Amino acid sequence: MAKPTRQSERSSLPLQPRDYLILLALADGERHGYGLIKEIENLTEGGVRMDPANLHRALQRLVRDGWVQDLGRLPAAEERRRYYAITEAGTRLARAEAARLDKLSAVARTRLMPGSEASR
Repeated sequence: MAKPTRQSERSSLPLQPRDYLILLALADGERHGYGLIKEIENLTEGGVRMDPANLHRALQRLVRDGWVQDLGRLPAAEERRRYYAITEAGTRLARAEAARLDKLSAVARTRLMPGSEASR
């Protein structure tokens, strides 16, 4: 597997919302699948409930693409659970997506919020 580059990060944007949520959920530390499901529910205030099968397919793809690392079963952790961590490239990708969304949100505020020139 080739190491992701900044160019491949840019070409990976925009991220699927599911992928972005997975990267955000891993941004503050490794988690196992169920922990990811619960953290994503927390991040979205219950708005997104991820199906375990879809989560694991997404994780396999994110691992294959170099954005997430499969840590396997951690010795000190519960035996059956596989843990995942965001890679440096995955962190850069999530930051790039956050910046992209910030720019898009600024456009929305300008055009859609009361009092803006474009909303008149």
